[in-house]
Amino acid sequence: MNFRKNLAALFLGLMLLFTSVSSALAKDYTDIPDDYWAAEEIEDVVTKKIIPLYGDNTFRPLERVARVDWTNWLLKALGLAEAPITAEPAYSDVTMATYGYSDIARSDQFGLIYGYTDGEFKPQRLITKCETASIMSHITKDTEVDSTVVKQFADYEEIPAWGVIPYAKAIKYGLYVNYPLETELNPNRELNRAEAAVLLARLMKALGLVDDKYKAEEPVVEEEPVAEEPAEYVLSVEHLENYGKAVVDRVSITNLRRIILAKNVFRVSFLEKFNSKKHQIGDVIPFYFKKDVVTKEGTLVIPANTKLYATIEELRGKRWINKNAEVYLHFTKMVFPNGNEYPFIARVLNNDEGVLKENYWLKPLEYTVAGAAIGGAAIGLPIGEANDRSGDGMAIGFPAGAGAGLIAGFLTPGVNFKAKAGEDVLVELKVDCSLYNDYVTTTTTTTEQVQ
Repeated sequence: MNFRKNLAALFLGLMLLFTSVSSALAKDYTDIPDDYWAAEEIEDVVTKKIIPLYGDNTFRPLERVARVDWTNWLLKALGLAEAPITAEPAYSDVTMATYGYSDIARSDQFGLIYGYTDGEFKPQRLITKCETASIMSHITKDTEVDSTVVKQFADYEEIPAWGVIPYAKAIKYGLYVNYPLETELNPNRELNRAEAAVLLARLMKALGLVDDKYKAEEPVVEEEPVAEEPAEYVLSVEHLENYGKAVVDRVSITNLRRIILAKNVFRVSFLEKFNSKKHQIGDVIPFYFKKDVVTKEGTLVIPANTKLYATIEELRGKRWINKNAEVYLHFTKMVFPNGNEYPFIARVLNNDEGVLKENYWLKPLEYTVAGAAIGGAAIGLPIGEANDRSGDGMAIGFPAGAGAGLIAGFLTPGVNFKAKAGEDVLVELKVDCSLYNDYVTTTTTTTEQVQ
């Protein structure tokens, strides 16, 4: 009896140990399956705290990457994230109130990422794959490269002239990514988080290729640091108009920012006429706010005529058996009337799938009406004339034509999604959106449509 008790206790202990070990090894994020193409690299950068997760413990591999975020991750990968700041960055669009100011300052003093010829850094602009290849080339040791190596890729002619040599060097060092097609680089497409994880994981495994001046071992000259970023504190929590489906309606007002919480819902409008038949995956679709977005307490959050830009991530054409075209949009940024940009990560909320498509009954009802009219003329009148009973003939013809029309409406292909300029859709914010106070004017703006 004792032997059985001891055996049972041993078995229970082993099960508990296995469970605890399994829990300890479980991934923190929930949206990357083990067989995902970049799963190993994503686990590497998340474990090393190079790329952070979102608040809901998701990695979101397809989210595009802003220049300021890439700057932060690159500094971490090179071990420079805590380097003392020795000078202010010399960019006209960067102040101490700018999100990521410290990272931009460190990048500038090390010469990691260049700004633009107009003197701006454009921290919220989405970075392209060609730009990241240029950065990888820039920070690695000099080597001779043959620029014709890019011709092995089918889309090499799409590489900008300034990016050919950097791409050739990045290819030689293996610091590039060409998923899902190995024969294509897609140099002008915006980098996503999965691709960023792959690049940074490869870089960390090849730090020997990095020029010494871009490594943490390089001594940093101690100088009087610049002033620290001002402390932030909450002034109030205000509320936006609730459009029925909104789970959240709150905006946190601080001394520095207006923070629109995720799950808020907004009514936005197509800036131009839209027809899904004339578009393809990757197209950018503009929207705009017709009116000022103002809290119920009276604070201006988003001025009228602010533009929103959404990328078509998936496009399904109309199909047989009344299946309508479907458009999946990924909102990425907003541009204020004064030209300032900021990320606006959102999805369509017209239905539970987050997809734009016409009402399922639209075409069958149109066919039904048309069929009834045709049936009345083509079936009812001849019957009525033959029997001298036009009323009975019409009574037969209209229902018969309507029924045939309804059946035809269901059995033939669906319709494309169309929208007029100015037509409204609801969008739900997926990630908190922070707007620094200098992004929002103190006076309301006109509600006329943006041209």
